[in-house]
Amino acid sequence: MRKIKLLCVIDDDEIYTFLIKRIIKHAEVAENTIFFKNGLEALEFFVDKKMQPEELPELILLDINMPILDGWQFLDGYSKLAPIIKKDITLYMTSSSEDQDDYNRAMSIGPVKDFIQKPIDVDVLKKLVEQM
Repeated sequence: MRKIKLLCVIDDDEIYTFLIKRIIKHAEVAENTIFFKNGLEALEFFVDKKMQPEELPELILLDINMPILDGWQFLDGYSKLAPIIKKDITLYMTSSSEDQDDYNRAMSIGPVKDFIQKPIDVDVLKKLVEQM
């Protein structure tokens, strides 16, 4: 079973955040997890740490709909940073949206590996980590 050092969750939904914390703990896939309530907080973190790859996560779970800076806006900024960051980071878009346009848009953005339907359970999370 693979275990990563750092997992990042970018999501404003408090209930989902509570659940995903429990799922991550139960799945035992990450030594540490960082949480951001919106894309701006997360983007500021990545800008600040872009030259310190050891402090960046291996996996990002990114929600679409958030206040201040949504998932799409985060991806705009992150896509510009990605070439500078000297670390292979796997990014999954997560959403309860079943809109095919959201899926198509997510899959057209370079850093996005896949679009995952929420809620994520233990088995799905383990599979995502194993596929990295």
